[in-house]
Amino acid sequence: MQPSFGDWRRLVLVVVAASLVVGAGAAITGGQSGQPSGDAVLNDTRDRYADAESLVTTAEVTVGNATANRTSTVEFAAAGSQSRTVVTAPNATYRAGVNESIAWYVGPNRTAAWDRNTSVGPAGSVSVPTDLANRSLDDRENVTVEYLRSGSDDGTDAHVVEVRHDGDDGRATLWIAQSDSRFLRVEMTDGPNRTTVDYRDTQFNVSVHNSTFDPPSDRIAVTSVDRYDTFAAVQANTTLDLPELDATFREASVLTRASETTVAQQYRDAGDNVTVISTTSDREFSSENDTEATVNGHAANVTTVRDRAVVYWEDDGVQTAVVVDASEDRALEVARRLAE
Repeated sequence: MQPSFGDWRRLVLVVVAASLVVGAGAAITGGQSGQPSGDAVLNDTRDRYADAESLVTTAEVTVGNATANRTSTVEFAAAGSQSRTVVTAPNATYRAGVNESIAWYVGPNRTAAWDRNTSVGPAGSVSVPTDLANRSLDDRENVTVEYLRSGSDDGTDAHVVEVRHDGDDGRATLWIAQSDSRFLRVEMTDGPNRTTVDYRDTQFNVSVHNSTFDPPSDRIAVTSVDRYDTFAAVQANTTLDLPELDATFREASVLTRASETTVAQQYRDAGDNVTVISTTSDREFSSENDTEATVNGHAANVTTVRDRAVVYWEDDGVQTAVVVDASEDRALEVARRLAE
């Protein structure tokens, strides 16, 4: 049983869960005499992670169902707005991270790097949160929290809390250290599917060298990331023939990697954030739900990547993509307005 990239993204979020808490509409149970409520325990854990200046943790993650199990190791490090995740599976290793300039991904068969400020990374890359305060599995609606018990399963005194999503079979049982509110273990079930995360080591506010967040130099070599305030400036500083959108120009960045160049222009158009990407790399915007379209005489594809609509096409060795925080129809309308 080989987890998909979507599974890995979910596992990474499990490992770095910093605020699995309930919202205003949730039901709270527990809180009998002498014990805290489940809500109080989870809020303490949320604050512990969110207030940390840095975090380093390692966990064993097992995903299984009625017929098979798969265990991998996840290593996570974060400091400020930088982070790195390494997933070591039985037959492959996946790495992803963000530093001050770029986001990056390295898998067994492909690599990618992109300006961390662009709206969307390549399809198939691991989604990595970019600041400690927002690493969350927080649903905040239709959730019931129950304080089950206190005790020690492995020598560490723990609070044991259960979180259930109303209306389905999904639930999570959390073991949280009484001494410092860190996660010890998470067990999640959803029908026949089960995910278990055992945290081997978690350290807060330790020194993490900046080089930790750089991509492996033998797989990704990024020469520079330069930013510009006008379309004229970015066009003057790249050899690519850039399309221009008749909208409010915000900024642009040029990322150079070996012989590849990626330019990301940021616009504001009728209330929507729009990114226009031009690249000579082999980055993939595709998904299994692509539909065909035509843009300015080019055969194009329309898809949705991480809740953002993307229209992309290739011409003379350059891929162009229009990314909009809106519907696919809206993205297609914007793409067709691009000046050649």
